Amino acid sequence: MTSVSLTCKCMICQIRKTLGALCYGLFCFGLIGGCGERISEHGHTITQVELDTIEIGRSKRADVLGTFGPPSFEGAFNSQKLYYVSQIMEAPVAGINTTKARTIYTFTFDKDNLLQSIQLTDKESGTIVAHIDEKTPTPGETYGALEQVFSNIRRSQTEK
Repeated sequence: MTSVSLTCKCMICQIRKTLGALCYGLFCFGLIGGCGERISEHGHTITQVELDTIEIGRSKRADVLGTFGPPSFEGAFNSQKLYYVSQIMEAPVAGINTTKARTIYTFTFDKDNLLQSIQLTDKESGTIVAHIDEKTPTPGETYGALEQVFSNIRRSQTEK
């Protein structure tokens, strides 16, 4: 072998080592970066500037809807209330979702759709709600895969 071919082999070997180390480093960086908690924001975020445009006793329902957009939900049974909910959730790696912050603005109107009150409920003053990730159990029989297939075959034969 010549010295040129040995030099090329050394260079190729060095490039392979460098690329291998780079790939390994990127893989480790991806693993570490993927192990962070996820924070997500849901609902309407109402700012103080937006709240300052609404006046109790002077603003109408249309003003509130125009400023904040459609509500998260409306009060039941004609209660003349609009609810705007904002929530920040944290989802740790392999953990249970937790609520970091929750804000509920309740706008109450009279029969003439004039704003009567604004109530603020945050996470500390609100009711604690347990978060359950499990499926809701349903009554009835549970079928295996084969039982479902045969049940569908029987059903299709009786429909003919």
